[in-house]
Amino acid sequence: MARSKRSKSKHNVKVREIAKKLEKQGYKVQADIPGYPTPRTIAHYRPDVVGKKGIERKIYEVETPDSVKSLRDRKQQQAFRRAANQSKKTTFKRTVTD
Repeated sequence: MARSKRSKSKHNVKVREIAKKLEKQGYKVQADIPGYPTPRTIAHYRPDVVGKKGIERKIYEVETPDSVKSLRDRKQQQAFRRAANQSKKTTFKRTVTD
């Protein structure tokens, strides 16, 4: 299901917020919004934000009320959790905007 313009705006605001927070913590950040390098896909899905610091990696996915619980959301979660479980220094976090 496609996001409405309002949801897309809220989504992008949250993605930028996470990216800036990670930058302040010293992470090199990739984000799927203008102004940042685009993250690589993980099992054919592109995470919204990836932060790297040394060997530590954080993967973030932001959902909106109109995209949460969709088939794509479930498949993305599976792919990103699997990637995080493959390395003790990788974490995955999913957040939902209001």
